[in-house]
Amino acid sequence: MSSSKRIYFSGLNGIRFFAASAVVFHHCEQYKSWEGLPNLWGAEGWIGTFVDALGHKAVSLFFVLSGFLITYLLLAEIARSGTVNLKKFYVRRALRIWPVYYLVLVIAFFILPQFISLGNWNEILDKYFTISLVISLVILPNFLRATPVQVAGANQAWSVGVEEQFYLIWPILVRRFYKVFVPFLLILLGVKFGIHFLAYFGSNYFHGSTLGTAFNKFYTLWYLFRIEQMAVGALGAYYLYHQKENILKLIYSKYTQVICLVVFVSFFFFNYNELHSGSLIEAVIFLIFIMNVSTNDSFFLKLKSKRYDTLGNISYGIYMYHTICISLVMYVLENMGMTESIIAYNVILYSVAYIMTLLLSYLSYTYFELYFLKFKEKFMVVKSGMKTQAN
Repeated sequence: MSSSKRIYFSGLNGIRFFAASAVVFHHCEQYKSWEGLPNLWGAEGWIGTFVDALGHKAVSLFFVLSGFLITYLLLAEIARSGTVNLKKFYVRRALRIWPVYYLVLVIAFFILPQFISLGNWNEILDKYFTISLVISLVILPNFLRATPVQVAGANQAWSVGVEEQFYLIWPILVRRFYKVFVPFLLILLGVKFGIHFLAYFGSNYFHGSTLGTAFNKFYTLWYLFRIEQMAVGALGAYYLYHQKENILKLIYSKYTQVICLVVFVSFFFFNYNELHSGSLIEAVIFLIFIMNVSTNDSFFLKLKSKRYDTLGNISYGIYMYHTICISLVMYVLENMGMTESIIAYNVILYSVAYIMTLLLSYLSYTYFELYFLKFKEKFMVVKSGMKTQAN
């Protein structure tokens, strides 16, 4: 962190950028599969695991990072003022998340379907249009994962919904339990996995029945509500804020870093989703990675630079706009008859969609998001990040 009064973790912007970029390439393969084009989505062996990990592990990284950063700021606010100002917290989150989120919904629900159709998703969306729109408008897009609906151009918004639901309850919980924070987090993890196993066994025990279907849908939604990963991030924030030297020494150890690197690489070759504790393993590894990048000056990976700050600022845009860009590029390429040339099609799709996403995200941040973010400073109890950074 810098020595100024503002709380700022160097390196987090670089992490955000690379994680958001990984999701872009993950969804290129997914969207090709929807369109019935040659793709690696769900491929057998390590290739399919690698493609899956690019997106899903990046989202897990975002969850851990959110839990870490938000909790650290909340602990600092409690130390400074004795409480958490809920109104200011919610306004800050709304100013950062809502403008781009609702803009993407407008494009995905009302504009893209007018001239782009991937697979049969438009027909399914037409059938469930009203309920899907309402669910998305109240920021519950993760609930669509338990329905037949996929909203091309906005299917990535499910994780934003999970984070917004986390933000809704987290400041209340931190304010209530900050004096017994570690026991609270351990109990929370126990509750999360206890309900997880009940839903899992219920869906299997009642398989084939209406009750089994209900259990299965609940299991899907509960699995996606990765509060355990955000709780692990929060645990790291607690140890860092209170400077628990024994824990920090372990996290910064060279041996821990090597183990973390080996397990991190294994994510791209082995499917940890088959383990019920897989999300927890991911969270611990990503927390160690985040804390070393942002607070350990001797860590081998350096992600602190003005370039990464700029790219990190637009990372939310990269995450939210990229599927729209992928859809548009695929539409143009198919109308140009490029689908027969697999190599040329993929080179153009990946390069143009990514560059287009970067450009759109930069323009969005500069000329749209900053308009709202300039008001965010007024609602900060604890100053955080750079003045131009989306926190």
